[in-house]
Amino acid sequence: MASVKATFITILLAVATIGVVAARDIPEFLHICQTNDPHYEVCITESIEHLKPYLKTGVPEYNIPSLEPLKLKKLTFTPTSSIKVDATDIDVFGASNFQIKKVKLDFNTLLFLVDVALPNIRVEGKYLLDGRLLLLPIRGSGPMHGNFSNCLGACKIQVAKFIDQDGEEKMRITDFKLKVSVGKGTLKLDNLFGGEQALGDVINSAINNNFSLFLRELLPLVEKALSDAFQNIAGNIVEQFAFAQLFPGA
Repeated sequence: MASVKATFITILLAVATIGVVAARDIPEFLHICQTNDPHYEVCITESIEHLKPYLKTGVPEYNIPSLEPLKLKKLTFTPTSSIKVDATDIDVFGASNFQIKKVKLDFNTLLFLVDVALPNIRVEGKYLLDGRLLLLPIRGSGPMHGNFSNCLGACKIQVAKFIDQDGEEKMRITDFKLKVSVGKGTLKLDNLFGGEQALGDVINSAINNNFSLFLRELLPLVEKALSDAFQNIAGNIVEQFAFAQLFPGA
């Protein structure tokens, strides 16, 4: 009996990890709204709010990774013509604390628009910097710390229906674009000039006094990285269920 149980669990795990699977039952953490509900978009907003704790911790059995922290790959940016920064091993904290501000779903075009507020985003990573600032040649590598507040994000999500190998109508996300604006932000680079505190403080002060220059170059890279990450997470969720399960009546 134990071996039968073990075999059944193994089969379930295998099904949960393949790319295209038969539609599963809707889990408790997904609240489904009837599309003919006159307050449908309010219902969707509440459903996403209910999902947030599960996004924070992740749901491995549904192939949903944790948003805390959200891990990003290498980012390379040039805030000025004389400075190049490589950022690696980036962990983003606070993405799961988003607040839904607006939701609009168009089932004719399958275009979904979602506006969110991000009260605070904290970034930890490693940097490698080479260039000149304040007429000083600067080189350094070490820990990088970023703090961004009053952020707004506008998500534009294009989906498409498809028929899977079992003949079920499902949906996949074909495009996910996120535009971010930042209210305030600070950036701190440790170990500049080999750890020389006084010079490091001068450069960090100059960076933050000219923060908009860094942000202008960095934001498009962050937007692309976040878009890819969120598309992957959302895609993992929706492709496990039939379209009619997720949007009954559409």
